Amino acid sequence: MAASPDPQSLRTLFAIQHPILQAPMAGASPVELVCAVSEAGGLGGLGAAALPPDTLRAQLRAIRQRSGRPFNVNLFAPASQRIDTAARPGPQAMALIRHYSEALDLEPPATLESPFADPEAQLQVLLDERVPVISFHFGVEAAHVQAIHDAGLLVICSATTVEEAVALDRLGVDAVIAQGSEAGGHRGTFDGDYREALIGTLALVPQVVDAVSVPVIAAGGIMDARGIVACRALGAAGVQLGTAFLGCPEAGIAPVWLEQLKAASPSDTTVTAVMSGKPARGLRNRYINEMEAIDEPLLPYPLQYALSGPIRREAVRRNLPDFPAMWSGQGVAMLEETSAAALMEKLVRESQALLADLAAAPA
Repeated sequence: MAASPDPQSLRTLFAIQHPILQAPMAGASPVELVCAVSEAGGLGGLGAAALPPDTLRAQLRAIRQRSGRPFNVNLFAPASQRIDTAARPGPQAMALIRHYSEALDLEPPATLESPFADPEAQLQVLLDERVPVISFHFGVEAAHVQAIHDAGLLVICSATTVEEAVALDRLGVDAVIAQGSEAGGHRGTFDGDYREALIGTLALVPQVVDAVSVPVIAAGGIMDARGIVACRALGAAGVQLGTAFLGCPEAGIAPVWLEQLKAASPSDTTVTAVMSGKPARGLRNRYINEMEAIDEPLLPYPLQYALSGPIRREAVRRNLPDFPAMWSGQGVAMLEETSAAALMEKLVRESQALLADLAAAPA
């Protein structure tokens, strides 16, 4: 059995007051949210996968103008995984895209380009700007870990299995995010079939804690103090919450996304690769249902994302829930609309009270 969890290890490592990380969600973690969480004593996170280097640099400087607290920036990696730019959608998928485009008064895309920036150029910006914590999704390369450590910065990465966590530990990451299957957004799986890596937070976290030598950050389905304290009991040194912050005005998500989240139950979410080409958990809608019904290979990530780009953007503009990517974890029914500062204060206060109650309770 692993030693008792030590949240102080994360407080010291990241120079934060509370071992609570806000998940860096591309499109839902703008500068305002990052700063609000960091100012409240947690670790705010900027989802930077889609940000061109110049935009990324500007946002980093905006964060530092608003807050002097530590923060985290997340990249999708590894950079050595190149996409097949010659890939084209199958005839059934293209027929659906034409149908959707016509309904929305759009022209179907004539060409497909990655909606994401070059991660090597992005990483160089993070090194140049000395971002205190750099996190990765879909794995991380040894050379990147070395470059980050050579710069005196910290690196963390998501794992969805014990084997992935051990591999990251061997690479020398400073902490591992154990991403349970309940988590919203993209699965961090980088070794094997994602369907075999859909392990719940309750089962994944203690096994990762027992297997690695670095602090473990629990993620997936954590929405309130009960989830935080439960993860502490499982051995996690801290927690990462994503969906819980989507109800904060600082997240700035589209009204259609927020309204669907507020009406959702856990069974309304699904893990699917039809949106982006990689598995991700979000709210089911017409696009997911009809694309999943097609018996054709998907385009490689992220070209599958580019395929629906114009349709998703127009649907958001029109407030239509049929087509957007509305990422969500399974804790969605516990979502509250409140400021990031108020949410952080409540999480800390109620976690401390619950821990005290448990300590006073007879064994």
